[in-house]
Amino acid sequence: MPIRGSYRSRALIAIFALAIFAGCSTTPKAPEPQPREAPPPQQQASPVERARMHTDLAGGYYERAQMDIAIEELKLAVAADPGYAPAYNLYGLVYAVLGDDRKAEQSFERALALAPNDSDVHHNWGWYLCQHKREREALAQFEIAVANSLYRTPEIALVNAGRCAQTIGEIRLAESYFRRALTAQPGNALASYGVALIAYKEARYDEARKWMRPVMQTTTPPPEAMYLGLCIERKLGDRQAEMSYITQLRNRFPDSVETKAITTEACE
Repeated sequence: MPIRGSYRSRALIAIFALAIFAGCSTTPKAPEPQPREAPPPQQQASPVERARMHTDLAGGYYERAQMDIAIEELKLAVAADPGYAPAYNLYGLVYAVLGDDRKAEQSFERALALAPNDSDVHHNWGWYLCQHKREREALAQFEIAVANSLYRTPEIALVNAGRCAQTIGEIRLAESYFRRALTAQPGNALASYGVALIAYKEARYDEARKWMRPVMQTTTPPPEAMYLGLCIERKLGDRQAEMSYITQLRNRFPDSVETKAITTEACE
């Protein structure tokens, strides 16, 4: 789930990109929700400052999957400042997780109306659209997000755009997005994994091996990445490298689907 930054696009990759790298999980370990600094006395804090503090608190509860408390904090945020767009952005994410599509869409639309140039909102709305099989609309939102030269994390929107393009079979477009993400952030593990997987499926095994290197340099490569690595090495006939992946899978993820597939799957 999105984490502190907080409900911003930086963390959405944890949901949308299938949580394949260290630090990304569907149940992230989050710190206890708290303001980033000691809150000023209520009589001194401006409405927008109170809205920000409550939204930050809501973001902490959201990442801990405490949606009921997140909603209560968001109510306080919009009561303090009805025009505070980040609160509606987070509302959209919360309602999306709760499966309330009507409220999720209303919240994102409100956030966009208040902050039409906010790339984080465009990214999150794009993520939501892709999750609801509105991929073409989603890709347009990702493009709007990255078109903003002030957007701090374009690589995240580009990786998510690549994955969204894959879901509708637009493989060349997906690869283009992954490569754009690598231009924005060289060595990005998620983008490298995306290119490696495409290259593998197209029998470009040497290229796939090259793109797996930054993936395996992450702190704890996930089992799906290790399985792809062993399949690449199997295709290249490097038994020693293949066994290295197999050993890591068995030692680190003995109960994973990928480990169980070592002897039953043919890497096709």
